[in-house]
Amino acid sequence: MTQNATPVDETLEFDREIAELAAAISALKQRQAEIELAEREQVVLERQRNELKHKGSKYPEVKQELVQIRSRLEELDLILESRLLNMWEPFWQAVRFGGLGIAIGWFISTWGRY
Repeated sequence: MTQNATPVDETLEFDREIAELAAAISALKQRQAEIELAEREQVVLERQRNELKHKGSKYPEVKQELVQIRSRLEELDLILESRLLNMWEPFWQAVRFGGLGIAIGWFISTWGRY
């Protein structure tokens, strides 16, 4: 905010930032709920898969159900892996921009000697 900002401008800016924060929190809660649901579904599907394996794979229906369960488990793995990537995103952003800052600083330092 600038020195010439009026109290009304500051209030509007603050309200906008609060709204953005609330939206981010809401999105985070929704993502957490999706992940928890995926984890529960994964446990149930793995249990079903193990039960079907014990029944035997002689029956075509069992084979088809195992293929469907395997497919859904792969989808759930992707959902859960995306959670892992999202957790590490701030770290990689820091590494990327920190490394860029070091490279720029090194360049300026080297260039300043000449």
